[in-house]
Amino acid sequence: MKETSIRIVLWVALLCIAIPGSAPAQQLTVYRARQIITMDPSLPTATAVAVRDDRIVAVGTMETLQPWLEAHDYEIDDSFLDKVLLPGLIDPHLHPGLGASLLARNEIITPEDWELPSGFVKGVTDRVGYLARLQELVDRDPDSEEPFFTWGWNTFWHGPITRQDLDAISTTRPIVVTQRSAHEVVLNTAALEGAHITKEDVAMVPEGVDWEGGRFWESGRRVAAAGIETYLRDADEGGDGLALVADLIHRGGVTTISTAGSAPGPGSALWEAYDSERIPFRTLIVAGQGGYGRSPGATPSEKFENAQAENTGRIINTKSVKYFADGAMFAQYMQMGEPGYIDGHHGEWLTPPEELKPRIEPFWESGFDINIHVNGDWGVDVTLDALADLLEEHPRPDHRYILQHFGFSRQDQATRLGRLNGVVSATGYYLWLLGDKYAEVGIGPDRADQMIRLGSLVRNGVKVTLHSDLPMGPVRPLLAVWSVTTRKTASGTVRGPEEALTLDQALRAVTIDAAWSLRMDHEIGSIVAGKKADFAVLEEDPYAVLPDDVKDIEVWGTVFEGQVFPVAPTGASSGR
Repeated sequence: MKETSIRIVLWVALLCIAIPGSAPAQQLTVYRARQIITMDPSLPTATAVAVRDDRIVAVGTMETLQPWLEAHDYEIDDSFLDKVLLPGLIDPHLHPGLGASLLARNEIITPEDWELPSGFVKGVTDRVGYLARLQELVDRDPDSEEPFFTWGWNTFWHGPITRQDLDAISTTRPIVVTQRSAHEVVLNTAALEGAHITKEDVAMVPEGVDWEGGRFWESGRRVAAAGIETYLRDADEGGDGLALVADLIHRGGVTTISTAGSAPGPGSALWEAYDSERIPFRTLIVAGQGGYGRSPGATPSEKFENAQAENTGRIINTKSVKYFADGAMFAQYMQMGEPGYIDGHHGEWLTPPEELKPRIEPFWESGFDINIHVNGDWGVDVTLDALADLLEEHPRPDHRYILQHFGFSRQDQATRLGRLNGVVSATGYYLWLLGDKYAEVGIGPDRADQMIRLGSLVRNGVKVTLHSDLPMGPVRPLLAVWSVTTRKTASGTVRGPEEALTLDQALRAVTIDAAWSLRMDHEIGSIVAGKKADFAVLEEDPYAVLPDDVKDIEVWGTVFEGQVFPVAPTGASSGR
């Protein structure tokens, strides 16, 4: 039989059609590649994969695929002959709406550089540079009275920013500064007036507000957010933001994302943007506690069943819910146990410890998977206490109780997580960007070395996944893999090498283990017959390059449910 790169019809297939009871032959597409990394331990590598419609039908070599090829029409696609295929990468925790707002609707001034399809944004790492850059951006339109929004300020690099600092830049133009964590905002006087926020309004907020400084954080931020979105934001200006986020997701080789606590419904901007055949990834909805409020039904399970009717091919409501334990990592609002922070400040509880278990319990009893935003070791204690009590009172051996972010922890907590069968989804980017600063001004080098404690988790049998938390980190799973395997910070310092994952463990964390955490491992996460034909197409083999080069492997594009989606050149549209 002679193989060609165009459609091949075998006479053997005609004979098969004539066999009584046989089904009509169906067209296959065979992708040949330099290497196919399957993430399936029973067949770790291959060089050919056969796809029918949106499913994989066979994996192996051209020789082992012969039984299928003799029974079906097929075509050979050699587009990937010099490429490497991985299962479509998974980002199980990001925020498309927040990413759209902060990356597309704000001027970006962050400590680190950002590479966006629209261009390169250079980071600013000191206070003088930050204020100068802010002044420069505002002065580009000196006569404008339109609100000015910027994101990325961080005290550890830029120093404190107050209402007075912003008034010195402009007394007439509203200026809204969003902290790098997005858990804090600072407004100048013009913005406070434009948002109709008064001293009387904030007097009713017990904490999280510095009125004189124009600062609002954690629970206090909600007071400012309502006025900002109602009076200052143009509701129509964010249309391109979701397209930008979709582009970033695609460029990362990602074919499955999870919304991590937001529940947009049909008709929402996200639903309209991502429920499209042009979008090369699926979106799993993980709601917040109130995410099923729009659905009728007396119980969480009934509300979930009603939400299932909304599912489409691209957007799927999951039986999971997200809660917040303590505060943000970038702002040092996470709750740390003894000896606490070097400067003596305290973190923030987003859910009072005594209320966490009661809030979770109705969803736990209804079989929901529980996701908890937690960053400090004290927060981890409270989170694990709730899990232990729930398991004792309402046993669920196959739960997915996932600690999201998991910034700081202790060795005993890693052991306890293993005993309780907990799961961790970590933000590897934390270590790279924050490791040095936290050693210097946060909690000291010894505890900073133990940020994102993953090696100990794996040694205790804990399933680990990696996420971007976009916009907190870029949607680049291979960057996350590099971060947790090398444990290098921005300065090149290696912190806590004993807590590193192996390359194989880290790749599992963005493929099959991430799929398992989402209860999708029967459908995605590995290149196996019967699963969705989702592939990340890479220019290099992660196992064949130097450890430091993993982060720089170029993503050629993806295959999503059998359709090929090349990445567009930087500065060009990806067709969405």
